[in-house]
Amino acid sequence: MQVKVVGVTFQNEETKINRQEIISKLSGKEKIYLKREPNNRFDKNAVAVVLKREKGDFKLGYIRSELAAFLVDLWVEYKFVATISEIRIGDLGKKSPYGLSIDIKKINRSKLNKRRR
Repeated sequence: MQVKVVGVTFQNEETKINRQEIISKLSGKEKIYLKREPNNRFDKNAVAVVLKREKGDFKLGYIRSELAAFLVDLWVEYKFVATISEIRIGDLGKKSPYGLSIDIKKINRSKLNKRRR
């Protein structure tokens, strides 16, 4: 399923780096993953979209809350794999935001365990 990432116009609290600056430099081939944030102060079901980097991972935004609540209910049974599907071009100078969509695929965890044997 293709999903629009929300919260892409904010800066990360931890690093104070603007997410728009990072998204503007993406090629679309980068590795990303989904990370639950049960201690998120705004949403106990929060699911962050995170860019995997050698020098430390970077939060790009979130899955919208309604979908995140649905995914969290399935988290024990399924692993979710995400890839970048679309980067919407913006213009930082003109305050026109970049956007990001991802594809999410679910994999049954019991099938993963069988593959590892």
